[in-house]
Amino acid sequence: MRLLKTVFLLFFAFGTVLSFSKLNYSKPADAKKTGKSCTYCHTKYGSKDLTDAGKCYKDKGSLDGCK
Repeated sequence: MRLLKTVFLLFFAFGTVLSFSKLNYSKPADAKKTGKSCTYCHTKYGSKDLTDAGKCYKDKGSLDGCK
């Protein structure tokens, strides 16, 4: 029974860490398209303020030629 509790706790902890790590990624469609995280184009997670790369992506719809 103790082993079962330990295994459950480990899976719960791993799941929690994994779910919070997803917060660093952009919208699924943009993430698939660019392979970048939110903070590559935004100044911070959840912000609508864009970096230079984000402004370029907004204008072109692609990161080609953006820095």
